[in-house]
Amino acid sequence: MHPGIAANQQRLFLAFVAELRPHVRRDSALPRRIKELLARQRAIGSRDRKLYRELIYTWLRFLPWTDPLLDSDPVTAAKVIAWLAPELKPTSPYRAAFCADWPAVPATLAEKAEFLTSQVSGLKFQVSELLPSWFADHCPAAFTSPHLDALNARANVWVRLQCIDRNLVFDEFRGKQWTWETAPDFPDALCLPPNAEVANTDAYRRGFIEIQDLGSQLVLATAPIPPGGRWLDACAGAGGKSLQLARLLGDHGHVDATDIRLEILEELRDRAQRARLTNVRITNSPDAAYDGVLVDAPCSGSGTWRRQPHLKWYVKPETIASFTRTQLEILTTQAPRVKPGGLLIYATCSMSRHENHDVVAAFLQAQPDFKPEPAADTHGGTFDGLGTTLLPGTRNTDGFYAATLRRST
Repeated sequence: MHPGIAANQQRLFLAFVAELRPHVRRDSALPRRIKELLARQRAIGSRDRKLYRELIYTWLRFLPWTDPLLDSDPVTAAKVIAWLAPELKPTSPYRAAFCADWPAVPATLAEKAEFLTSQVSGLKFQVSELLPSWFADHCPAAFTSPHLDALNARANVWVRLQCIDRNLVFDEFRGKQWTWETAPDFPDALCLPPNAEVANTDAYRRGFIEIQDLGSQLVLATAPIPPGGRWLDACAGAGGKSLQLARLLGDHGHVDATDIRLEILEELRDRAQRARLTNVRITNSPDAAYDGVLVDAPCSGSGTWRRQPHLKWYVKPETIASFTRTQLEILTTQAPRVKPGGLLIYATCSMSRHENHDVVAAFLQAQPDFKPEPAADTHGGTFDGLGTTLLPGTRNTDGFYAATLRRST
């Protein structure tokens, strides 16, 4: 790359950071702001947009390491961010232009911190800084290896296969020179490279695959869900778990899907049609009694911090306290819809014990006709007596929690 081009890219990246910095701790929708910011730059091509996006998200991921430098030495800050950025086709020439005199990025955060401390005068890079200190009370394990490393790494793309002839998917992926890994105990799950643009594939458009993190897929796999039942997905959102649940229940089963965000249910309708699923019904008026109710509750999203690193700096203890009240309210509202003997599954994409174990404990104390059941399979997660926590370092997933509660007969 010509030095002048790299210098211009660095200047523009630093200008983007300067525009975004005031909003990092105040804007929960920062990714939308980033997307709009890059979209306004009509003079840059798609590859440069991908470069700036990777650099911006690397900056957010390592914010405590780079923000002090942005104030005192922005050029060195930009070099640190370039070095920490993933080695991808859009980033490779830029990284080579600025980091050729530095070694390859080591695998662990501890090694990264040690190297940067040796190179940047006056700063000591601490691994523990990369999560907010107050979160140690919520999930101590998140601050330990391998989970801390996973939380501060670029996330892979997981998909769920939903076709009989898998070669229809595999042949297209091979044509794109994508490599993938499978989960031995979950053969419908494929792990693809972080930069795999799955939504642009023919397999996705034809409904042969759905984009769904393995951790999300494992939520339903922790519960004993027999085929043929009638279920309610009470917080369906865009419907990833609704579609998975519909397939688990089979042709003789049925899923009602609802959400207070009516507009997002249109995406679920499109996805169900694309997947050729006829046993999913979108409704604003759920029935009174179901064999099972899934409450995939709104939460702080701490389990998704590797995908949404801005949330590490936006979420506060009071944010989580607010979510716990909402989560308990939703559970309490939906519990009467479970038939006697039926299941209530509570799930979050949070790692906070306050949103997970504590919410379930409070619910059970107020609802004695529900009892917790051990996980049918923890899939590597940890069962705490009420529910199962799956942390990112265990299986290269987002963080999730799932509790299976059965109503008395």
